[in-house]
Amino acid sequence: MIVDRTESEAALTFAGMVPAAASPETYVRCGPGEAISHPRPGDILLVRGVGWLGWGIREYERICARRKDRAFVYWSHAAVVVSARGHLVEVLHNGVGLSRIEKYRDQEYHYVRIDLPDTDRDAVARYALSCVQQKYARWTFVRLAAAKLLRVRWHIPDRGQQGCISLIVRALQQVGVPFERAATDMSVVDLAKRFGVRP
Repeated sequence: MIVDRTESEAALTFAGMVPAAASPETYVRCGPGEAISHPRPGDILLVRGVGWLGWGIREYERICARRKDRAFVYWSHAAVVVSARGHLVEVLHNGVGLSRIEKYRDQEYHYVRIDLPDTDRDAVARYALSCVQQKYARWTFVRLAAAKLLRVRWHIPDRGQQGCISLIVRALQQVGVPFERAATDMSVVDLAKRFGVRP
């Protein structure tokens, strides 16, 4: 089933699920078997992983999250859309790769529309595509996990390697989208919170 974004958005707004902070950035929930109808470069996916790793990331985030951030502990992965055909750039355990949105058809995800002009969308896609085959930032992930667990704000050194969130933050920073924290200091909870996305 392909989700018609306008009907879905109207239903979400009517139900009071789209916070004012999400406008003009809006989002649509796609459940298992559903897909977004018109993906656009520069938009992002927040994925609720179904395997043990997804569960582990969510549980870890739940343990580490401050009370006010617990509403955003729902997803375990993120990817950026780089084409109108639904190509994604995402960071997995083996590095940065190219995939398709259909990969997540059997999982729940939230499609987050970012308010960008077409030229900026192209710039976000170009940056993300230029990162394909870069290494996964394993040590950055470990340092960020330790900082979150200890509830300290360490500055995580930026060695240019990618994590799923840091790649998206860097791509959006290329076109002037502001973030309060450095790309290496952000998790999927922080990204969801930045765009006001709630389950």
